[in-house]
Amino acid sequence: MDLETVSERIATGRIGRAVSRLVPATPIWEREWDVCCVLDGCRLDLMRELSAAGHDALPDPDGVDSLWSVGSQSAEWMDRTFAPRYREKMARTAYVTGNPFSSQPCEHITVTSGDVLPLEADDFGVFHEAWRDEWVDDDISTIPPAPLTDAAIAIWRRREELGIDRVLVHYMQPHAPFRSEPGWFFGSADIEHWGQFTDGESSAADDDFDPDDLSPAEREALEALAEAEAESDDGTDSMNDPWMRLRDGDFSFDAVWAAYRDNLEWVLDDVSRLLANCDGRVAMTSDHGNGLGEFGVWSHPPGTPVPALRRVPWVVRDGQDRETCDPALPAGIREGGASGADDADGEEGAAIESRLEALGYR
Repeated sequence: MDLETVSERIATGRIGRAVSRLVPATPIWEREWDVCCVLDGCRLDLMRELSAAGHDALPDPDGVDSLWSVGSQSAEWMDRTFAPRYREKMARTAYVTGNPFSSQPCEHITVTSGDVLPLEADDFGVFHEAWRDEWVDDDISTIPPAPLTDAAIAIWRRREELGIDRVLVHYMQPHAPFRSEPGWFFGSADIEHWGQFTDGESSAADDDFDPDDLSPAEREALEALAEAEAESDDGTDSMNDPWMRLRDGDFSFDAVWAAYRDNLEWVLDDVSRLLANCDGRVAMTSDHGNGLGEFGVWSHPPGTPVPALRRVPWVVRDGQDRETCDPALPAGIREGGASGADDADGEEGAAIESRLEALGYR
């Protein structure tokens, strides 16, 4: 049995939960911070590379510390970070998230408990699912960093009236898709079913699909993706996962790393803005890294106790509110409340359901 098969079995079975929990892990609640920025899918070596390059959001490389994450995938990280034993801390925390796993039950991810996800407004002092209103389907399908930073700044400045003393901001970058390589990604995200696996049966949307409605460019892109998928050695759906396409030889390492690095620069540029508009200790970390073939692991499967996925950056900077921007409080946020979560089954939910997956989750 090869390493890749072993890692897959670990991630999808009971062994995964047991082995994953043997890895030393530090919940973010055990560290000191006022505002914590979770940079989704950021490898430690990538953060240190940008530190050495002198990005102004980061200290010198010696100041880029690390910790062992509680998970190797976003839903697993949420499941353990927001466990019931942390309820008291969460009640005084605002969680601003761009990651749609916040709304998903994730029964298919066997390393999660089933007791935490989906998250609810009552779990936090303030709960703002920014992805519901700020997701874009332009060149790439994602939520840019700016609306998350705006929300975090506005909430932090009003923390006393909102009854919170911490803000946790979950950015989607440097996670794919990559802004510098929009041609690598196809379609928009099915946020309503984020991270869920299909059962192979056709849906109503599939039944309504007519290839004749595609433009020549769309048809060419779809045919290219189908051809690449047919040539895949394992039959998995990796068309929007750059790590699997790197594994398969579709992309070069240098090209993927450059695009990954650019996505980290994208979010760090916005973290610099946050540092200039928030007083207090601003931490930067990640929920997980990304495998580049270490122990046969590519991308970030759940329940995987590999350092490339579990050892993540930990950086703390002192923020100073110089009032360089004045964002409004997101609509719907109220004392002890949430924004965007109550309408998931209404018109908003119907709109979300119409989107297609783009970020490689199945």
